[in-house]
Amino acid sequence: MKNMTNSKVRKLGRRELRSLFRALKFKDGLTVGSEETAEPNDFIYWYNKNRDGAVGNYIIYEVVASDPTHRADDAVIGREFYAQIDVFSTSSFESKLLTETLENIENALVAAGFEVDARSEDYEHDTRLYHQAFFVSKIYL
Repeated sequence: MKNMTNSKVRKLGRRELRSLFRALKFKDGLTVGSEETAEPNDFIYWYNKNRDGAVGNYIIYEVVASDPTHRADDAVIGREFYAQIDVFSTSSFESKLLTETLENIENALVAAGFEVDARSEDYEHDTRLYHQAFFVSKIYL
């Protein structure tokens, strides 16, 4: 029986989120500028990156935890992966661009087997960006 390690689940979860973002035609923040160019309405994603003056639409995702959920003898055979996805946009929550983007993200997460546990939305006056937070989880066996 194989032990499901924390690092393995975190790697699987991050890989799956990156694949989901690519399928939604979001651009990888590490390749924008060198391999890709960003248009004004594009969403760019980063893993665990500070908002250091980034302008425009962007997504930050980070792993919150990966807790054991299933055990057999002394081995952990299942873990629940938890992540937070923060979407920042210059468009308002009433705009077609942001509304469709948020719906597409949530639908893609659900289709990939993630649960969207809670969401919060806010307008940040200091950055003048609209902010939507998704808290997601998925069990890996």
